[in-house]
Amino acid sequence: MYEIALCEDEEVFSEAQEKMTREILEKLNIEHRVTVFDSGEKFLAAFSKERKRYDLILLDILMDKMSGMELARAIRESDKEAVIIFITSSREHVFEGYDVNAFHYLVKPVDAATLEQLIKKAYKDKFQNNFFVFKLGAQNQRILIKDIIALETVGRQVEITLPTKTLRYSGKLTELLDELPRNCFIRCHQAFAVNIGNVQELSRSSAIAVNGKIIPISRAYLQNVRTAFLMSMHEA
Repeated sequence: MYEIALCEDEEVFSEAQEKMTREILEKLNIEHRVTVFDSGEKFLAAFSKERKRYDLILLDILMDKMSGMELARAIRESDKEAVIIFITSSREHVFEGYDVNAFHYLVKPVDAATLEQLIKKAYKDKFQNNFFVFKLGAQNQRILIKDIIALETVGRQVEITLPTKTLRYSGKLTELLDELPRNCFIRCHQAFAVNIGNVQELSRSSAIAVNGKIIPISRAYLQNVRTAFLMSMHEA
């Protein structure tokens, strides 16, 4: 779940930004939750007392009482990782943003195309190397890449083998491999690909995964699999 907080004390901007943010996340097929705060004090109460954490924070700078810049400094005392995007009607505080490692500035009214690109990049930077979002039937499911053991063509679907279960993805193995990190998944057979990081043993005709699954290796792919396996052993 991609957790987003929006902190904006002007209702007209808050409603517009929330609607825009939700539409962008739905377009990008990102499972999300957007929490809206109308003051820095309310955000800080949830952040500090309730220990709520967010992946992305859209933060108005010019707010009554506690400013967005003050709030960002408070956030950074305990959270160095959250992505902060400042939203402002004035650029005079831009250089202060370096102190809190701001990801970007947006000037009101927010441009939807620009916000979409920022959300896409922030999400990719944090999750792309760790997770992959599969479309499984009518739902999207985010899966840890390191948990995927093997991929197998079964009819017109791809069976995804995980440590404790298997899932079915509608599509072709070749297309799926184009979406996944190439340094992790190696084609080992016309109908199989393996997550090389989850291979425990290797022979001339098969790979044995960490869960005991035996995955066939055809002669055409053997050398590539061997090379990838040796590299993964070296990196470990």
